[in-house]
Amino acid sequence: MNALKKKVQSIPLFQSREHFFYRLQQLLILILHLVLLKWIYYVLTNSGHLKMSHVLYHFLGMSAFGAFLIRGTAWWANRHYQKELKKHELGE
Repeated sequence: MNALKKKVQSIPLFQSREHFFYRLQQLLILILHLVLLKWIYYVLTNSGHLKMSHVLYHFLGMSAFGAFLIRGTAWWANRHYQKELKKHELGE
């Protein structure tokens, strides 16, 4: 049990300002994904009552939003990876 407590305490969640902003970015990404999921649910439940053009515009918007999320999160991940690489190169 003590080994598990030590392991959990050693996980750096908010140990520095950098970790805090990284977690904040993850929270923002999660919220944006939940908004997209809610939008998908709305369109799928109400598509029988909407005009075909409205449904088409909703699906175009959802696909653009999803593409933005994929591209944006990939850019953020690459940015953090490049920062870590620079830190390790300077530290060596």
